[in-house]
Amino acid sequence: MMMKIGHKLDKKSTKDVPKSSKPKVAKNPKKRRRKAVPTISRPALPRSIKYVIKKVPTHAIRFGVPFNTIFLEEFQKSIGNDVIDLFRATIFGPYLDIPKCNFQGQISKCLLLLELEQGNSKVLHIRHANGVILKFGIKEFAIITGLKCKGNTKEFEYPESTPCRLFQKYFPGAVKSVSKNHLVQPFLMDNWENNQDALQMAILYFLHTFILAQTGDSSISVNEFLMVKDGRYQVYPWGQIAFTKLYRLYGLSYALNVWTYEFASQLNPEIAVKERNVIPRICN
Repeated sequence: MMMKIGHKLDKKSTKDVPKSSKPKVAKNPKKRRRKAVPTISRPALPRSIKYVIKKVPTHAIRFGVPFNTIFLEEFQKSIGNDVIDLFRATIFGPYLDIPKCNFQGQISKCLLLLELEQGNSKVLHIRHANGVILKFGIKEFAIITGLKCKGNTKEFEYPESTPCRLFQKYFPGAVKSVSKNHLVQPFLMDNWENNQDALQMAILYFLHTFILAQTGDSSISVNEFLMVKDGRYQVYPWGQIAFTKLYRLYGLSYALNVWTYEFASQLNPEIAVKERNVIPRICN
């Protein structure tokens, strides 16, 4: 009996305590829960075939846009319409008519997850959902981009003593090369001595922000300035260089998007819409 009475008295005593005198317990802030990543699955393979990526990552994989999608807008601000017309007459002129680039990083992710092991490192083998193996090599890259993909790059080298006025004028103090960041800065400042300088700088800017899409600290040799100056850049195999960068997710990775759009039998218009039927295919 005493145990029961004592228990009732305890309850009463706690009831009479004013609410304000009760010790306040600090509430721990609720942690935001991360959104659940949808499970990624891929078709099983025969034992004789293996995926390059052995295990599908459990965390979200995102691919940013590695190339410059607004080069035309920057051209309009930095070189003006007269020089844009001159640019249109170069081998890169057709790129001015590219519809709005709708780069889909998810496509790059899926292609890499479906890449198959095989002996030729210069060709990408992709396992399609219906079992067919799709192949993307330099031939497909040339068709998509319209870039020259054959040639000996060593034939375009210059003696070290060859002077280059464009290089010396806009990059005083530089010796053999400049970084991409150093190229971008003067280009966007719009301070040209003449239209020819503006055109040549626009060609180099387009090459290194769109076609090659290198990192900011990558090196641009004086050799490329000399090629642009004397016009030999028009027959240089830029496609060969850009293609080799695809496997590091640099270069013109948008070509992989366009290639996927081309072989897709049905394509959701929310992803991409084909506006034209021209060559290079990237301009559609």
